[in-house]
Amino acid sequence: MGWRDGFIIAIMDRRSFLTQSGLAVGGLGLAEAQTQPKTQPASKPPIMVFEKPIQNLSYERIGEELAKMGLQGIEATIRKKGHIEQKDAESEVPKMVSDLAKNGQKALIAATHVGEANEENAAFLRILKANGITRYRMSHFRYDLKKDMLTQLEENTAKLKDIAAMNREIGIQSLYQTHSGYGFAGSLSWDLAMMFQGLDPVHCAIAFDVRHVRTDSGLSYKVAHATIKKHVSALYVKDAIWSGKRGGKLKNVPLDTGFVTKKDFDLVRSTDPTMPISLHMEWGKSQIYPKESAAEPLKLIARDAQTLKSWL
Repeated sequence: MGWRDGFIIAIMDRRSFLTQSGLAVGGLGLAEAQTQPKTQPASKPPIMVFEKPIQNLSYERIGEELAKMGLQGIEATIRKKGHIEQKDAESEVPKMVSDLAKNGQKALIAATHVGEANEENAAFLRILKANGITRYRMSHFRYDLKKDMLTQLEENTAKLKDIAAMNREIGIQSLYQTHSGYGFAGSLSWDLAMMFQGLDPVHCAIAFDVRHVRTDSGLSYKVAHATIKKHVSALYVKDAIWSGKRGGKLKNVPLDTGFVTKKDFDLVRSTDPTMPISLHMEWGKSQIYPKESAAEPLKLIARDAQTLKSWL
């Protein structure tokens, strides 16, 4: 074999080596890519509907309608004049849970009138927990403007500590909804932060209602949020505008048409993007619709639900 033949063979061997090496390296890269942990998409929070406007419907019908909207459940009214009375919880809550489950829906929060720690309320909360409901909205504390405010603040703080202890023993979480208006404790956020100081949000937390906080905090919305954000474990959504001759009357409106913006919504979610969201549709003609008129609130709820889902 002459030098030319040897040279050609050498070139061919080199090319084969490079080709095979390239394949090997490429294969290694593919193997590494396959073994790299995949980034999981951020899970979206569950969206529920506060059932008050449609509470005259059966739970099976409610579950069917909400499933069509792509939602996950309800904030159930289990209280005086609610879908279920507290005294009937033992027999009715299991039926509710079963009927909702037929359409893949859940009672994610129970809206209650629990406002203090006692045996009657503890027994009721144990029923909720036994049926898979681990969050409940508690009743509000009210201010008497004729009495000393700081004394009332101390009294409310003591009540919350007792409620937190009761919740801890049962294994359930209470939610105190932020509510606008001078009669509601916590409407300005600072007093609410003082009341919740030192409490573990696992047992006793705040449901941040964007519309109510925006109503009473105005241009100081970010301060109001910063004051209580570490205690927030749920997000309530609705919208309103200031109307009337002198702009002093509050009017509920469809979501994203009033002063509640996606930016306000995102600020609350920034601390915990997975916290449950409760949609409160309050711009209809009635607070509670008769069964035969249910098509109207369902249409309004679907409209707001579509907007809310677009914000996520």
